[in-house]
Amino acid sequence: DNAEAQLHIAKDRVSYTQLKAGVAGSITARTAESGEVVQPGQTIFQVARQDGRDAVFDAPAQVIRSAPADAKIVVSLTDDPSITGGGRVRLVDPQADPITRTFRVRVGLIDPPTAMFLGATVQGRMELAAAPGIELPASALTRINAQPAVWLVDPKDMTVSLHNVQIGRFDPGSVLVSHGLEGGEVVVTAGVQALHP
Repeated sequence: DNAEAQLHIAKDRVSYTQLKAGVAGSITARTAESGEVVQPGQTIFQVARQDGRDAVFDAPAQVIRSAPADAKIVVSLTDDPSITGGGRVRLVDPQADPITRTFRVRVGLIDPPTAMFLGATVQGRMELAAAPGIELPASALTRINAQPAVWLVDPKDMTVSLHNVQIGRFDPGSVLVSHGLEGGEVVVTAGVQALHP
């Protein structure tokens, strides 16, 4: 009985030396060497599933906030933008990367083209619902009476005057003017701090 029990334990231990993936796919990373003593639960191999593929992006918080709930993402190869595929956001990391302050976004690809191999560099695009407006460089914006304003040029006598505007959106290098400009005006975009009416 003792010998049979030891045999059973030995067979059980031998079974732990065989790693079997629960899904069909390709091994993309190995984190242990042959003969290394590993701990229970330690990751040995990373497997990319054969039946599902993700495009992974690092997105700033502003993009995460402005994205619609069920955004459709168009993914294209960086070296050949004509090869495209579609996908939907599958997972957004709950915490930003402490160094880049961006959030990891995983987009599940729907029927990706065969040219999109594992590890390929891709670009992603999504359409946002945008309000109508006029986009100006951020350097054009100034203030009058604690309200946003821009300098307009009168082309007849080449004079300038301040004009109040409403801002729909701020971006790092530009602003979207939602009200206050009709279109076709000449707006000063540089040196606004040195102007007088």
